Formats: sequence, structure tokens, C-alpha cells
Amino acid sequence: MLTSMGFAVKWSESLKKQSNTLERITKNARVNAGISKVEDIFRKTKGFHYFTGVGKNGHVAAHLASTFNSLGIRSMFVDPVNTLHGDMGIFTDNDLVIAISKSGETDELVRFLSALKKMGFDNIICVTSKNNSRIERLSKNSLIIPIEDEGDHIGNMAPIASTLSYLAVLQSIAVQLSSEKGFTKEDFLRSHPGGAIGRSSKE
Repeated sequence: MLTSMGFAVKWSESLKKQSNTLERITKNARVNAGISKVEDIFRKTKGFHYFTGVGKNGHVAAHLASTFNSLGIRSMFVDPVNTLHGDMGIFTDNDLVIAISKSGETDELVRFLSALKKMGFDNIICVTSKNNSRIERLSKNSLIIPIEDEGDHIGNMAPIASTLSYLAVLQSIAVQLSSEKGFTKEDFLRSHPGGAIGRSSKE
């Protein structure tokens, strides 16, 4: 089947491009330095880790909050639009907000982060692929993850490699932080009584 660009992209070609993106991230000295800085901020956070994003990156943010929680790091997903409508009082000086946006120009996130800043809250990390974006300028710290090729067939428009990369990098950070804290298999099973994992803890 031909696409509007005149050729079809095989799944294996797309997957290879995504894999290459992850490999480039591990070898990128600037990204690695940014990850080290972010890890230190996570370590110093005594309150909640609030992940936020819009669209596909909203799903990424929700998944990350769940992963961090399951590994013993208190986290929550916040919808930037709904939170603006009466829930801004949940944030304390001990908390950290992690905002995810490939372009760094997502209007809903800009409004949300701007409202946080007006409240005097500035413990914000943005995860994005664009330098000097509006969201980066509203954030105290940033993690820039460059994406050269989304691995799609429509000219790098579909958020494929980018969402995979944000998820993979931040989940890997969660694994390191959790292991440093001494979070054990027993701790994991204790907080996961449901499903096959929960059943295995009773065997």
C-alpha cells in the first residue's frame, strides 16, 4: 500500500528508527548530563512528583506517575486543564512538577505552568525536544531529549519515537532511584496485591 508520500514504511523500519533514537540518547553527553541533574532533583524532592502533559504526552505522564508509584516513589498525574479549574491548591513547596511536551510550546501546559509561577511555585522540570521553548523558560530545570526521526511515514509528525524516548528515559531514572532507596521485591509485592503479581506473592 502506498502512502501520500509515495511509499510504504514497514513496521521493522519504524522500529529500527525508534531503537536508533534510544541508542543515540544513551551516547549523547548533553542528554546524560541533563539526566544526572534531573536525578539529583528527584533525590531531593520530599513531596509528590506530579507528572503532566497533553495529548499523547498526557498518556506518557500518567504512565510515568504509575511506574514511579509502583517503584516506591510517590507520584501523581495531573491534567493541566482540569487542574486550572480549582485544583491548584494541591501543590506544596516540597513537590516537583514534571511537564512533558515535545515542542515545548503546548498552550495548555504554558497556561498551567504560568499559573504555578504566579502562585510562587517554581520547582518545575520540563522534558522536551526543543531548546528555549516557552515551557523551558517557565521551568526551573529542563531535560532536552533531541528526536531526529519519529519513525513515522508522514514527515515526523506522529509522536512515536519521542513518546517512547520520554517514557524509556524517565522510567529508567525511576529504576535507578528506586534501587538506590533500597526498594525491594517484597516492597513491590506489598503494594501490588492484585492480578498475577498479587497471586504470585501468596504462592
